Amino acid sequence: MKVILINSLYYPNIIGGAEKSTQIISENLSQYGIEPIVVTISDKEKVDYVNGVKVYYVYHSNFYWSYYSKTKKPILKIFWHIKSLYNFLILRRIGQIIKKEAPDIVNTNNLSEFSVGIWKVIKKNKIPLVHTLRDFSLLCPRANLFRRKNICRKKNLICIIMLGFKRLFSKYVDAVVGNSYFVLNEHLNSGFFKNSRKYVVYNSLESEHISKSIKKARVEMVFGYIGHLSYHKGIEFLLKAFRDNNPANLYVFGKGITLDYENYLKDKYKSENIRFYGFKKAKEAFNMIDVLIVPSLCFDVLPRVIYEAYSFGIPVIGSDRGGIPEIIEKGKTGFIYSAESENELIEKIKIFVENPRIIEGMTTDCLKEAEDFLPEKVLKKYVDIYKNVCRKVPVKNVM
Repeated sequence: MKVILINSLYYPNIIGGAEKSTQIISENLSQYGIEPIVVTISDKEKVDYVNGVKVYYVYHSNFYWSYYSKTKKPILKIFWHIKSLYNFLILRRIGQIIKKEAPDIVNTNNLSEFSVGIWKVIKKNKIPLVHTLRDFSLLCPRANLFRRKNICRKKNLICIIMLGFKRLFSKYVDAVVGNSYFVLNEHLNSGFFKNSRKYVVYNSLESEHISKSIKKARVEMVFGYIGHLSYHKGIEFLLKAFRDNNPANLYVFGKGITLDYENYLKDKYKSENIRFYGFKKAKEAFNMIDVLIVPSLCFDVLPRVIYEAYSFGIPVIGSDRGGIPEIIEKGKTGFIYSAESENELIEKIKIFVENPRIIEGMTTDCLKEAEDFLPEKVLKKYVDIYKNVCRKVPVKNVM
C-alpha cells in the first residue's frame, strides 16, 4: 500500500505540532508495509528524502509562504487567504504528483496553503481520502478561534463566505480523524463532514521513551511552562498569577511569538520567582520542573506538551479549554481549572505546594497514561483506518 500524506509544513520547516505528528506517522508507516510519500509547501520546488521518506516540496504560488506569515501585514494576509481558498497552480501540481505516484490512499492534514480544492482533485482521481483535523483552520482564518485576546465565536461576512466554501468541499472526504473529540465536534457542529466516517486518534509522543523512575518533588517546588510565548497560549495570564501571588517558582521555556514580545514579557513580569530559560530540549526542561502548567486561553486542540510531560512522570495543571480536559484525569495525572480564573489556578498550585508528596503518587499514573500515546499504538490506529477506508469496510464511528 502507498499513502500520500499532505500537510502545509514539514521538516525542516516546523512551527507546531501538526508538522511533528505528520512526520512521526510518515516515518513509521514502513513498519506496516506501507510506503509513505509526503507533499508539503515550501519557497522552492524540489523533491528530497527525509529519514528515508520521499518528500515533495511544492512552491507556494501565493503572495508569500505561510512559514513567514507572522511578519506580513494584515492587508497582505487577507489577499493570501483569498487566493488560498482555491489555488489553481498548487492544485494542478498536486494532480500531477498524484498521477505520478498513484497512491492507494491520501491522508490530508493542515491545508491552509493547499486549499480544500485538493479534496476534489483527489476524489477526481478516485482515490480514498482521509482528513486529519489538527487545528481550526477550516473554521477560522487564524486557525485558533481567538481574536483580540478573546475566544471568537462571531463571524463576519468574509468568515461566513470562507466557511461555506470549505464546508462544501468536505463532502469529498471519506473519513475524518480528529486528534481530540473537541476539535472533531466543533467541525461537525459547523456542518462539516456530514457523510464521512468519524474517528478520534490522539497524537503520539515523538519517541518511545517513557521514564522508569518515580519523580520526587525538590525542596523548593518548581512549576514550568513549555511552549510558544504567545498571549492566546495564556503566558501573560500565568506570569501575572505568579508575579502577583508568588505561590512558588516558575520556569519558562520557549521563545516569544516575536523577539519584541519576548522582551516585553521579561520586562513586564520580572519577578524573583520567575525565570526565563529560552528554548531547551524536552528532556532538559522536564528535568528542571516538578509540575507543568498549560494555561491556554484559546481552544487548544490537544497540546503535545501534556503527554510529553506524562512520559517523564510529571503531572499537569491545565485550563479547561479545547481538548485539554480530555487527557488530564483529576487527582491522578493533574488538575483542571477555569481558564480565566486566577484564583482557581492558584488553588491548584497550592495543592502541590502544600503536599509535595502527591507528586510521587501521580507519577505512576502519568507514566501509565503516557503509554497510550506511544507511536506504535497511534500508528496502528491509522493503519487500521487506512485499510478500512481502502476496503470500504463498514465500521462503527467513534461518535
